[in-house]
Amino acid sequence: MDGARLNAIREQLCQGRHADVVAQHEVAARAGSYADWPAGFDDRLLSALAKRGVTRPYTHQAEAIAAARGGQDVVLATSTASGKSLCFHAPIVQAVLDDPRARALLLFPTKALARDQVRSLRALAAEVGPGLIGAGAYDGDTPPEERKAARTRAHVVATNPDMLHRGVLPHHDRWAPLLAELRYVVLDELHMYRGVFGSHVANVLRRLWRVCAYHGARPTVICCSATINNPRELAAAVTGRPDFVLVDRDGAPSGPRTFVVLNPKVVDPATGVRRDYLKVTRAVTSVFREAGVATLAFCRTRKAVELLTRYLREDEAGVTPGEPVGMDAAAQARAELAKKKIRGYRGGYLPERRREVEQALQDGEAQVVATTHALELGMDIGGLDAVVLAGYPGTRAATLQRSGRAGRRLSPSLTALVLSSDPLDQFIAATPAFLFDEPPERAQVDPDNPEILIPHLRCAAYELPITLPPGEALETVVYPGIAAGEIGPALAYLAERGALHGERGADGAARYFTIGDAFPADKVDLRGGLEENFTVLEVAPGLASDGRLLAEVDFEDGPLYLHPGAIYSVEGTTYEVLRLDWQPRKAYVREVKATYYTEAISQVKVRLVEPIASDPPRGRGLGYAHLVRTVPGFKKLRFRTHENVGAGPVHLPDLELHTLAVHFTFGEWALSLVPDPGRRAAAALAIGHAVHHCAAMLLMCDVHDLGHAVVAGTAEAGSWAPVIAGRGGRVSTDAVMQAGAAPCLLVYDNLPGGAGLASQAYALGAELFERVIAAVSGCRCARGCPTCLGVQGAGEPLGSHGGEAVRTVPAEPPGLKGLASRIAAMQSLPGANHTPPRPTPQPRESLRADAMALLMALRDRLRGAA
Repeated sequence: MDGARLNAIREQLCQGRHADVVAQHEVAARAGSYADWPAGFDDRLLSALAKRGVTRPYTHQAEAIAAARGGQDVVLATSTASGKSLCFHAPIVQAVLDDPRARALLLFPTKALARDQVRSLRALAAEVGPGLIGAGAYDGDTPPEERKAARTRAHVVATNPDMLHRGVLPHHDRWAPLLAELRYVVLDELHMYRGVFGSHVANVLRRLWRVCAYHGARPTVICCSATINNPRELAAAVTGRPDFVLVDRDGAPSGPRTFVVLNPKVVDPATGVRRDYLKVTRAVTSVFREAGVATLAFCRTRKAVELLTRYLREDEAGVTPGEPVGMDAAAQARAELAKKKIRGYRGGYLPERRREVEQALQDGEAQVVATTHALELGMDIGGLDAVVLAGYPGTRAATLQRSGRAGRRLSPSLTALVLSSDPLDQFIAATPAFLFDEPPERAQVDPDNPEILIPHLRCAAYELPITLPPGEALETVVYPGIAAGEIGPALAYLAERGALHGERGADGAARYFTIGDAFPADKVDLRGGLEENFTVLEVAPGLASDGRLLAEVDFEDGPLYLHPGAIYSVEGTTYEVLRLDWQPRKAYVREVKATYYTEAISQVKVRLVEPIASDPPRGRGLGYAHLVRTVPGFKKLRFRTHENVGAGPVHLPDLELHTLAVHFTFGEWALSLVPDPGRRAAAALAIGHAVHHCAAMLLMCDVHDLGHAVVAGTAEAGSWAPVIAGRGGRVSTDAVMQAGAAPCLLVYDNLPGGAGLASQAYALGAELFERVIAAVSGCRCARGCPTCLGVQGAGEPLGSHGGEAVRTVPAEPPGLKGLASRIAAMQSLPGANHTPPRPTPQPRESLRADAMALLMALRDRLRGAA
């Protein structure tokens, strides 16, 4: 896109017809910085790269390739579309040319990414020389004969952590040809490996390093990450390798980038209601569509993708809402062309449909694609000129990643962010510097979390016995990342409880095995509890399409999208759900010409069902929690106007989650500290946000791995509390009423059975609240903001928005650092038998001051007034 067209589009957007311009941010063009190829590259490889237009590498590519070729672990953190793939393609291909026995293992968070890279590597290998280099995908969709070929003959195997965990490591003897000659392990999209999922992946890699050592290999690690605050620290934590070379100086050329923030206009000055952001997104995207600009429109939900796809196709075809569609040849031709130019892309589409859209983008056939975050990752979809963001993505890192999808070399690009009415979005509108002047968020993992580590120790002991040589120094590492002084007591503890079998050999060495289970890995889910997806089947009796598989829907989303009477859309085509067979996980639908779409009403609540540890004097406790999500009914909303035209009931089983929760009771003293119920509710809800996010930082998990709620009285009474969830931050009347009483804060593990996070938060006690106080007091805002208290202003609480707690919170492990002590602490949690003095109320004038007063009183109570 040339600069004149870009300026014309920007001026059109800034005319203020649909939205007010909040901010414009410009990034100057950057010339490319080139270097010579590192020594030792084969002429065949250089010739193949030259045919692709790569005659010299960018400086960051040359630096990364040289380090990897020299056996150094590398982490790249450069911009989107900066050629990171070449940084592992080139060393891998050269290693195979040097030694045909060389092997490489590529790990991607999704199957689609893995297969995209296999196609790219095969194309490069074909140009280097037919038959010299083999590459194959190994995932759940790979046919048996191709799995065998990948295992025995492929030089490069692309897979995902789940298949490595279940399909490779337990059968490592069958993978000996690959593991024995493994030269490189690549972790692409490193930033995705955070929180509990990242902690699981870190333990899978620990097991990989063990079996590699057993087969005589120590591969070099190459990590590629999007823009995050701590790429080197994350790479070290996930891989267990401490000495990474960080390559973050981007040498790729970049055209000028413009970022425009738009806030929909107020339509009712009395109430402050703004125009629907999805309608404004449609209008903004249409500006790009009419100008013939290749555009990605990122939506926050799958429903929004379908609505936007439908609206844009109608606009392209010239369909007027409320009027019949023309049946003449010209009208039909416009409709068919619109279907090709405007596409949707989201999770749930069948693989062949997703690949069709990807190819249409690469070929230039698809001009506008409405998508969820599914296209945020590094799929090869060709060059794009513009990105539209329908609502703030929730983090600065995600915003940068999505915006970076636009831009062709030195051509200018434009990103338009359309804000919604959510409090977080409106905070961005009031403070755009929060988006442009602050660094991206950190990503963290905690591989030593006992709830995560212990199951992987059992998997590791199944793959190879864990041996502790006699007389080993306590600091000697005998298991990747864990010293003998730490793992010895932990293994003995597990053996005493029957989780492992231990025996001592004639040489005095202690050996630990897993017995009883055929494959312990089958009982460890890396991404939380896995239920079978729902399949969507078309009912068309008498037609060839009868029983045709249309899509898949995640188990948790089934009640929301597939309840009887729901309108389910696939790229703008509407289907009515006739019935949902719960146990077989099948939904039967028929195509209809619907004039409305449906939106399920979801309610989530949590309660404590059984205490594990109780400490009344300090106002804290730990227990088993029961989380329930109910879908009592649904609304019918007319297309385009979004007016409510009807409703209906839903009769489906509730979704339940049994987990662990820690609770902190404010007590009667909160009534005297903040006598006004409204202010007390606002402060308690703001504290819930702050504790939730700071706990995620301290426990080195993702913010979505935790959830929180505020209940009146004490949690041990077993009362239900509405979960404070959703990026919008709007809370129910019930939540405000409970928070305005004598509030009690619950923080729970958002994973089946728990992941030990609530247990660690309980053990931290006062230390957790010290960090929360430091976070709130250290924030540069005046009254509270989404970073610290989750508020736009006094009395406007926000829920979890997927961002990160304040930057001043140190990213260090919690106080219980020793592995053995952490395991023991989970079994015998401390109590107390003394009561701190009642705090004295002080005059305050702001929400932040109310929250700080309650936080300090909670901290002092947890200290026992020490």
